[in-house]
Order: sequence, then structure tokens, then C-alpha cells
Amino acid sequence: MDSVYFNGTFHKKSQFSILSSNRAFQYGDAFFDTIRCHKGSPLFWEEHYFRIAASFYIMRMLPPDNFEMKTLKSIIQNLLFKNNLTSSPSRVKITFFRNSGGYYSPKDHNVSVLIESEKIEDTLYELNTPGLIVGSYKDNFISKNSLSNIKTTNKTLNILASIYAQDHGYDDCLLINNEKNIVESTSGNIFIVSGDKIKTPLLSEGCIDGVIRKVLLNEDKLNIQEEIITFLDVLNAQEVFFTNVMKGVSWVASIKNTDFVNYKSLEILEFLNKKYFV
Repeated sequence: MDSVYFNGTFHKKSQFSILSSNRAFQYGDAFFDTIRCHKGSPLFWEEHYFRIAASFYIMRMLPPDNFEMKTLKSIIQNLLFKNNLTSSPSRVKITFFRNSGGYYSPKDHNVSVLIESEKIEDTLYELNTPGLIVGSYKDNFISKNSLSNIKTTNKTLNILASIYAQDHGYDDCLLINNEKNIVESTSGNIFIVSGDKIKTPLLSEGCIDGVIRKVLLNEDKLNIQEEIITFLDVLNAQEVFFTNVMKGVSWVASIKNTDFVNYKSLEILEFLNKKYFV
């Protein structure tokens, strides 16, 4: 049975709908989290949970009564069981939206929660060969504030940048802030390798507080530094890769006719597979 979870109850997906008064639809008054699951359980669960908790704080929303780490994990596991996904790699999306009522000023700050799941094909993280051909999107800028660090449902910039990439034959695009510094790509956080250093933009530059980003930053042996990254820094790098929980690492093969190697991408993929896919 293809089920979804909504506010304490499991529903058949084909019979579930949301009213047009939903504030996520009306105002983008919502945020979400995408989680990769392995053997019927969410990976990187602690990192996801605390990112969700931070999003509640930034969005001025009240978490639901059952918002506890073990409880929410159990709900996800139960949904995967109902959808026969306990032995298959899967993707879970959780969306929290403020309950209906009010216009820009909401009537209250309580939320509803919707959890969906689907099967994916890749059992492990694998190198994306022959690599991504990447452009840069400069029509709109990412703001340097805390809202840019969380996954709100307002992703217009990412959508327009993705359309730009399609129109120009790119696999992905770099996104910049209003100071013209590199922030991330449409699909995830960016890392560059220069000499013996790995660098990624600071959260204050406006990038998503990515889960894989956090996992890698916490791995001392990788010695990753958070720095401001310019477009010239990217072009002068030996290697460039993007990260997100679904792909792990996506190697960038070329930007503006500059080609990159993939040694560190392979190393990090191997590290993630050995540590988390057990």
C-alpha cells in the first residue's frame, strides 16, 4: 500500500489531499527535509533532526506534540514498513507547514506534518561518471541570512537556475550571493579542493546547512575549512564537487571549459559508504 503520514494518521496516497487554504500553497509558509533511508531507517538522523529543530526556531513555528527524536524516527520507520521499503533504498520527504488561517500574519503558529516516501535505485553512493558540466546562474542572488540556511518551500531561485541550466545544456548551476561570492549549486553544497585543502562556503554566505556538509565538516581527518569562495577560486581549484544526502557526492567534471579531477570525490564516497551503509 502506498501510504503517507499526516498529523498522526497514515493515509492511502491516492486518497489524500490538502486544502487550497494550506499556507504552504498560499504563502510558502513551510519548510521540508529530504532524508535518505537505508534498511528501513533514516541515515544521518541526528543531523536531520537538529536541522529540523533549527528550522522551527527560524520560522517561528511551534513543533508538534510528538516532536521527539525517537518518536519522529519511529514514524518514518513505520511509514517505510507500510510501503514495503524496509529492504529497499528509499527517499523520505517531511514537510512542516503552518496551519491555515490569517494572511501574511498567521492566526497561530502550530504546524501540520506530512511525510512521504518512495523507492530509489542506488543501494550505495556511486561516482557520477562522466561528471557534471556546470554553468553559473547570475540573474538572481541568494540572500545572506538565516532563511537561506534552511529548506523552505520557496525554491524559486533554484527552479529558475535549473531552467537556465536546461536551456544552456548544463547539468547544474552555481548560485551566488549579492556580493558575487559562490554559495552552492542548485542541487547541494559546493566544495573545492585547492592543493591539500578542501574548502566550502560559510553558512553566513547564505548556503543551505546541508547534512552531508555537516558530516564532512565534523570529520577531522578531512580538514575542511569554511571560507569565502569566489568564482576565480573555483576555476583555479583542482577538484570541485557538490553534496546532498541523496547522491552523497556529485563530481563536477567541467566549469567554463576548466576540467577537474575526482580523487577526493572518490575518497569521500568510499568513506561515506563504509561508515554509514552497514
